[in-house]
Amino acid sequence: MSPLSVVRRSMFTRGPVRRALEVRGVLGGHRAPAVRTRLRAADGTRLAGSYLPGPPGTDLAVLLAHGFAANRRKPAYARLADALATRGPVLSLDLRGHGRSGGRCTWGQREALDVAAGVAWLQAVGHPRVVTLGLSMGATAVLYAAAQGAPVAAVIGVSGPAWIRDRAATPALERLETTWRRPLRRHLLRLVLGVDLVDPRDWQAPDHPVQSAGTLGVPLLVVHGQDDAYFPMGDAEALHAAAGPSAVLWREPAGFGHAEDGLRPDFIEVLGRAIVEVGCSGRFPARHEVR
Repeated sequence: MSPLSVVRRSMFTRGPVRRALEVRGVLGGHRAPAVRTRLRAADGTRLAGSYLPGPPGTDLAVLLAHGFAANRRKPAYARLADALATRGPVLSLDLRGHGRSGGRCTWGQREALDVAAGVAWLQAVGHPRVVTLGLSMGATAVLYAAAQGAPVAAVIGVSGPAWIRDRAATPALERLETTWRRPLRRHLLRLVLGVDLVDPRDWQAPDHPVQSAGTLGVPLLVVHGQDDAYFPMGDAEALHAAAGPSAVLWREPAGFGHAEDGLRPDFIEVLGRAIVEVGCSGRFPARHEVR
């Protein structure tokens, strides 16, 4: 193998180059049959999505909302959508400011409009019951959307926060907030990764996610890793408590990490079974009930 081939192989098997290309949506994509879709949120923001029809005869669909610095084609999210589509239809969105969608990222606030648009799209094509599944920032978006009246059957939030904090709760979150508040870093983020963040001066903090959890009226599954680097387990416990008896909390052991870090095949299989269960019984199973 020539030295140039070694360098090329190294660039695309590990390191920041591959990660950047995944965040931009250049690498990755679905293996299951998927149809590209175009939607518009209520505020006019253009959205890109992939619709995976799944097996025929299933009226329960899943809307998938990714976390920050991701997109529907990023390998972890594409694998998740592909696996869930073996059980039923899936619509995976690029949230605003990410992937091939327009607009600017607002940390889950106006992404709630993206989720609502996706739910409406699924129902318009014949899927009356929709479970919304969000990870990290996407978890905030699906909570806000349901609290604002999106007609969903159930909500799943993985690695989501309970509060919009004045001070970062963890070093990882502090680094992310520093990037957001510095114009040059926001510009580089857009240039290198294709992630377009709202200017902090144009952003007003919304209600805390825990407030939305208390108004849902539908089953809620909260999933959180013991070793989450961004939000402590106390956030998950607060969301669970606020949502009342219709909520279930899965505490994932160390090694789960944050959001897409935990999307390993065994967890995806368990999550798929939980979605089937909530569709059949109207309740999410406890973690130990799913094998």
